[in-house]
Amino acid sequence: MGQVTGAVLAGGASRRMGRDKRWVHVDGRPLLVRAVDALRGLCDEVLVVGSLGDHHDDRLTDVTVVTDLRPGHGPLGGIETALHHASNDVVLLVAVDHPWLSSEVLRRLLDTLTGDPGAVVALLDTTQPLVSAWRTSALSTVSDLLDDGERRATRLPEYLAVAVADWRDLDPDGRTTRDVDTPEDLDLRAPMRRRPVEVVRHDGSTSDVRTDEVVVEEPLEIRVAGPDQPPVTVVTTLRTPGHEAELAAGWIVTEGLATPEQILRVETGDPVALARADDQVTVHLVGRVDLDDGARRMSVATASCGVCGRASIDELGLRADPIDDDTPVSWSVLASLPDALRDAQPEFAVTGGLHATGLFTTDGTLVTLREDVGRHNALDAAIGVHVLDRSLPLEGHVAVLSGRVGFELVAKAVVAGIGVIAAVGAPTDLAVRTAERFGVTLVGFVRDGAGNVYSGPARLTDRSTSSTGVDSSRS
Repeated sequence: MGQVTGAVLAGGASRRMGRDKRWVHVDGRPLLVRAVDALRGLCDEVLVVGSLGDHHDDRLTDVTVVTDLRPGHGPLGGIETALHHASNDVVLLVAVDHPWLSSEVLRRLLDTLTGDPGAVVALLDTTQPLVSAWRTSALSTVSDLLDDGERRATRLPEYLAVAVADWRDLDPDGRTTRDVDTPEDLDLRAPMRRRPVEVVRHDGSTSDVRTDEVVVEEPLEIRVAGPDQPPVTVVTTLRTPGHEAELAAGWIVTEGLATPEQILRVETGDPVALARADDQVTVHLVGRVDLDDGARRMSVATASCGVCGRASIDELGLRADPIDDDTPVSWSVLASLPDALRDAQPEFAVTGGLHATGLFTTDGTLVTLREDVGRHNALDAAIGVHVLDRSLPLEGHVAVLSGRVGFELVAKAVVAGIGVIAAVGAPTDLAVRTAERFGVTLVGFVRDGAGNVYSGPARLTDRSTSSTGVDSSRS
């Protein structure tokens, strides 16, 4: 292989990270030290492009710090500086914000470049120019790009791309290409469902600065694929990160694109190709899917006019039967469930910004709880738990919803075989008509022991025998 120069593009203060990335610790070591350590076994010299700031670390005494030739010119300026100062013909380049660099993957990257005498650049893939191997002969091309006003590292000379399949055996999770932009990116173990923000709290006479917690909202792309079919996006929804596979499975089933038995597996996105792999989910089916039919079905089901409302109910009748479950539930139990749901909401207790669905047995036992910024997502994810463990229909269960009830929520409950819905908020006219048509007990405004029964009162026991049967107060 010959001698190799390692180079770390060190960067500095980061607005999104809120501090200097170089000295953010991961598993006890600053990011800068982690990057240098990944290069040490492969390179006979290591350069740090930038500076060390005001910090001193004995673990970096053997590195050479070089100042950017063109400060403020972004990654391409850093690449130019590394190529200019390298003592060797080959430069192995990494960015400081890649905490999980695999030395084995970096070695394969070097082997790819040095194995082709005519190549001047090798990348792990086309989206990661900051994990790359270079020949210093590329310096003039990089300098010309900068002279023309280019600052992006994506404008490179011809390069060799190391296919994912050629290195994922060394790094199955694709961590080498994962960078970090925010503190939340540092935690690979769990999705970030809330984050702290600084707010000014006013009480009418005084104000002070406090830290509040807000719920995280991120897009989720749900795709579907049958055998020998490329994945096709069927919906992009905004959700709170976490439980992506369950949300996708629940959505696919409750929207009528597949039955639970037709779901083969659910996969999140490729962490190599996506900055946040959990923002994409693909549901693989055992049979081919007619996406045109699914699109027509959803366009009818989401219409809002009176005629289309009737069509929505009729369409639901083509794929779901009325609920054939007479399991009774006592009013005293049902009326207690919204409080039980609230007590079990860990994220809502902190943020106050999440909807929830709780699936309870008729004796008041909480079976499944899901929280999300979207009411529909919370129900889909809760149902999705039972789609994936093949436990539908949910006979003898009550769905408790933290907000109002529209047609779509009743329709999803019907598909899942849920016979009782209790909601803190109001139902819509179409929700009531759907519940009546499919034999669902629908109760709204369930608060402080009272509520309004809109359909299916026969399932409820030990309730009042007044003209309404329950308190109709909406206060």
